[in-house]
Amino acid sequence: MNPTTRPHILIVDDVNENLHALMNILSDDYAIVAANSGEKALELAQRQPQPELILLDIKMPGMDGYSVLSHLKAHPDTADIPVIFVTALAEVADEARGLALGVADYITKPVNPDLLHMRVKVQLELQRYRKHPVTFDVAQHADPEHPASLLVVDDVPENIHELLEALKDDYRIMVANSGAKALELVQGSNPPDLVLLDIVMPGMDGYEVCRRIKATPAGNRIPVIFVTVVDAAQQKVKGFDLGGADYITKPFDINEVRARIRTHLELARLQHSLEHLVAQRTALLDKSEEKYRILADYSPNWEYWMAPDGSYLYVSPACAEESGYTPQDFFDDAGLMDKIIHPDDLDAWHQYGPSSACAMSEPLILRIRAKDGSEHWIEHVCKQVVNTQGQVLGQRGSHRDISKRHDAEQRLNFFINRDPLTGLPNRTLFRELLGHTLERAERDQTQFALLSVDLDNFKTINESLGHSQGDQLLIEAGQRLKALLTDMDALARIGGDEFNIILKHNDSLLWIDLAAQRVIDTMARPFELNGNSVYMGASIGISLYPNDGSDADTLLSSAAAALHQAKLRGRGMLQFFSSEMTSRSKQRLTLEAALRRSVERQELRLYYQPQVDLISGQIVGVEALVRWQHPERGLIPPGEFIPLAEESGFVVTLGDWVLRTACRQIKAWATLELPLRQVAVNVSAVQLSRGHLVASVKEALEETGIAPNLLELEITESSVMLDREKSFETLAQLKALGVSLSIDDFGTGYSSLAYLQQLEVNKLKIDIAFVRDMTTNSNNASIIKAVIALGHSLGLEIIAEGVETPGQARQLRALRCDVIQGYLVSKPIPGVDMTQLMSTFPAMDIPVDNQALNTLLLVDDEPSMLTSLTRLLRNENYRILSATSAEEALALLALHPVGVILTDQRMTGMTGIELLARARKMHPKVVRMVLSGYTGLDSLTEAINRGEIYKFFTKPWNDAELIESVREAFAHYAEKIDVALS
Repeated sequence: MNPTTRPHILIVDDVNENLHALMNILSDDYAIVAANSGEKALELAQRQPQPELILLDIKMPGMDGYSVLSHLKAHPDTADIPVIFVTALAEVADEARGLALGVADYITKPVNPDLLHMRVKVQLELQRYRKHPVTFDVAQHADPEHPASLLVVDDVPENIHELLEALKDDYRIMVANSGAKALELVQGSNPPDLVLLDIVMPGMDGYEVCRRIKATPAGNRIPVIFVTVVDAAQQKVKGFDLGGADYITKPFDINEVRARIRTHLELARLQHSLEHLVAQRTALLDKSEEKYRILADYSPNWEYWMAPDGSYLYVSPACAEESGYTPQDFFDDAGLMDKIIHPDDLDAWHQYGPSSACAMSEPLILRIRAKDGSEHWIEHVCKQVVNTQGQVLGQRGSHRDISKRHDAEQRLNFFINRDPLTGLPNRTLFRELLGHTLERAERDQTQFALLSVDLDNFKTINESLGHSQGDQLLIEAGQRLKALLTDMDALARIGGDEFNIILKHNDSLLWIDLAAQRVIDTMARPFELNGNSVYMGASIGISLYPNDGSDADTLLSSAAAALHQAKLRGRGMLQFFSSEMTSRSKQRLTLEAALRRSVERQELRLYYQPQVDLISGQIVGVEALVRWQHPERGLIPPGEFIPLAEESGFVVTLGDWVLRTACRQIKAWATLELPLRQVAVNVSAVQLSRGHLVASVKEALEETGIAPNLLELEITESSVMLDREKSFETLAQLKALGVSLSIDDFGTGYSSLAYLQQLEVNKLKIDIAFVRDMTTNSNNASIIKAVIALGHSLGLEIIAEGVETPGQARQLRALRCDVIQGYLVSKPIPGVDMTQLMSTFPAMDIPVDNQALNTLLLVDDEPSMLTSLTRLLRNENYRILSATSAEEALALLALHPVGVILTDQRMTGMTGIELLARARKMHPKVVRMVLSGYTGLDSLTEAINRGEIYKFFTKPWNDAELIESVREAFAHYAEKIDVALS
């Protein structure tokens, strides 16, 4: 049973175990709602959907069952809901009170499942008859002058004497003392309206009598109530299986007996009355029904009548032809239509179908999936059915199978708008597509290109090989174009050997010539026809929107004119409508062809530009930059050929060459033991999204054997965001290899903190656009300051590129940038020159506005220690002051601005901690560090807690850690200065 159409039953009991027991019995067939108090029951009885039946316990704390029943019957919304009392055997004496209040029936505890199902079914069926759409007054069918007749069957008259006395005033009584006599009376001229049948009788027992009664035409409609002392569940099930309507258990409770008899007589009377009414109306409408039956049953359309509750009252046989499902299938499952309608059409069906309040003047077209799996197109119409009193009796509708019409329309549409040979849009549809493209381009202020393609040599091939071979050639040409141009807006065959193509807009139209050349190259490949290679080729004319026209006719005319010029120049040519574009395209195509040969001809060169640490002034890294040494044009700048490589896809091959060459150079420098941390290689968006970058990096590392941390890959922001999921996956794999990652041109793209955290890069490179005028443009200076702060907050190293003046370098150092790159240090130079530069490069001295930012005070009473520390830190380009005692150190602090003090702890006279304590009071901004191999942990902890020590080191120290810690100390000092100034 469909859960949405199951009758709703409210069960009321204050004992949870009783609730669960009843719910377990009924939940498979009914929708159950439960309440554990009378008050809750009254609330749920009025809630939608209302229960159709209530099972009510009598004895409950607070409001008992009688009180609940009284409230239900007193309220107009719940008065008609039948109520069955569920009670213990000891409460039978109180049945009269419940019947007086309007209870429909009783069932005793412990509950027999089959008896419960029977009682529930009877009450629900009775209720359904009372609410039937075809209404009638039940009372008119009860004749007071002719009361109902009861047949009481028992072999011992004394057993039923009390029963007969109680019933004789309300019913006509018939008595039989054997099964045979009972059967005789049932089949007589005046059969009883109801039979009270004893089970235990000699000869023929009550079960056999019931079976025989139900086997007769008249007896099949007579309700049989068993009268017995038997209370075994198995025996009751047997009685129900034979057609028994109910049980009455001895000793009798007269009120219960009256209630049972009244219920089943009313149910039988309603059934008989309804049958009589239907028969009467059937007789009156025989002629009309025959006409309707002929119209409906023999209609080629699938007709239906749906009741207000969504169930079907009529379904014509044509449904089987259209859907494969019989009318009975729809009667059994009112929701079957929802299951066979195509999922894409379900929303329209729910919005405009028979269950919707929205009327649709036009037929609804939808698809159904027939029982055999075939798809049918259906045209549906429906209209509300209303009787003369204005009562809505449901929806009358019709489904018509229009599959053949739909297919014909599709075929007609295909022949009108499609080329029957290639299946591509024809000239008519292409004009429509071009119009849509023009509207979109005008609205979005974008550009697009129209390509007119003519197949060279096709006429000769068609005449020599025959039209069938020519047709096959056109089909394959169309397939090649579709496979080649995946990003086109439209492709159409507009004539014998002519195709039109609309290529999507882009930020620039420079790539159009490359796409057109790929078409020419594709068409130049041989076509295989019957084992023979046939060569054809293509010429192309190109017009651009809006340069060459702002309407369809002008663009088509411009493309045709360009195609004519291309054909005049020879086969396999492309021509822009603009002569300037044609000249530029020719140069680019020539350059692209030469670029593809540059690797094998060994024309590519790698140049390197050094990166200098702003604190030490030393070269700490280089960026590898590719150059093209053209045999005729000389050194071609990267801005001219790199975009061409990216547009043509050659950048993947180019990138692999750069990667391998850079790794070989790294290995050579590592062999010379040059102090180089990393070599940066640029990665393009194409490599990141479509190449095999991870595999290429892995192969280059394995081939050269260099440490992965020596290689740095620079990725632009925009290339990462083109395909975030793919890019993030690739970068994670590169990170796992151990290479360093940096974001190039930061600030020109998305500049998203969220994706920076996800990428886990090592460095940020500030774009040259911000550095170029940072000394004169306060906005750019503010952006650089923010980027540096952002990067440092994420633990990233910051590199500024394009640094050309000392003023830029000085300001970048003041903003605490880490590394600079640009012509101030060196222009990009070949690897040999870079080797020489790294060997002889003098540390750059980049002055600071506040000398304290670069001044380090070393304090130790052992001169040898001062010498060692000075030697270690001198490459950091600090201004180093030294003192051999605390007193001398304090004197130097008074004379010179100092940013960081590094002092030994154990010294003659004043200890290092004591010195730092005084320095804290006299020079609070100076960052204080202590170095010792003797001091205990307790005294250091106290000094740190008092804020006298920034960091503590033990002897012997780790050189790298000490250098980095001093750098951090100066950064900390700079932060303190910034806070003080702000």
